[in-house]
Amino acid sequence: MEQARKVLEELGIDETVAPAPRPESGHHSSVLLPCRGKDGRDFLLKYFVRPEEGQFYPPEVKIEDYARREIAFYSFLDSWDSQRRELPAPQTVMMDPTDPPGWVLLEYIAPCPRPRSETLSSDKLFELLERLAGLPMERLMGRRNFPLNRWDITSLRDRVVRLMYEPLIFVVGEQTWAEIRNFYREAMRWCETRQLVPVHGDFTEENILVDTQGRAYLVDFERIGIGSPEHDFTWFWIHADRSKEWKREAYLHVVGNRVGSDRVRAEWSIQATTVYLACRRLRFGHLTHGETDTQRGANLALLKAALAGGPDFFPI
Repeated sequence: MEQARKVLEELGIDETVAPAPRPESGHHSSVLLPCRGKDGRDFLLKYFVRPEEGQFYPPEVKIEDYARREIAFYSFLDSWDSQRRELPAPQTVMMDPTDPPGWVLLEYIAPCPRPRSETLSSDKLFELLERLAGLPMERLMGRRNFPLNRWDITSLRDRVVRLMYEPLIFVVGEQTWAEIRNFYREAMRWCETRQLVPVHGDFTEENILVDTQGRAYLVDFERIGIGSPEHDFTWFWIHADRSKEWKREAYLHVVGNRVGSDRVRAEWSIQATTVYLACRRLRFGHLTHGETDTQRGANLALLKAALAGGPDFFPI
């Protein structure tokens, strides 16, 4: 935090006590500081932290790529959608020109003080997902210093099966590990050839900012990339602290009008993302807390349900 305040001092901007959308990113790779310029305008400094000694990150993650990815995405938005008409997101004020970037200064959007469960409706959620899926990612993928994040079925399988074996085998055992391998083998058969779409990568309620006028903005693009059409929805669906009825209605919104193999592929995609998320949580819990991981039971239950599918997992 002190390094972030030094940046404010160099920029001639003062820190304020205005509420931040969140104090830090969900993966502890950045911190957010509300601030104010000499002209009275409010801003938000996003400062990218350096890798921490002893901190475990997801497989294949280079933490400096979080900053590169976000800066490249905001640069793309500034040239393609400078007025943010296509994708509601904060305006860029200033960017650190170094590599990897250390910070980005954004417009400050005052968050609504009411709980997100009251201000973020299903309509706003699915509108953001639709707008995100419409991004011309091909214009971004060729940019220098943009490390593309992949969230497709092949990438999820490789991260789990190839990179998580040693930690997970001690947690789930040989039988469940074999089930995971068999699951992804079948998921590949259904999902490998599907068209990929733009994916936020950390699509959660914490990364959707609803302002005092009720308008929803998408923030935190450190994991932006391409992947399965249902990936972002699943990420939100699993993380959301919403009622069972809300989750059922949201699920039906995604798959309710699909039939035959189209619905089967969508459900395999939802399961595959959830299996990956459960495995990643179990890996992190084991490496960080060992046998004292208090979330192990819940994450094992999530893994088992996602592997099984059907009524054990889907709210039907």
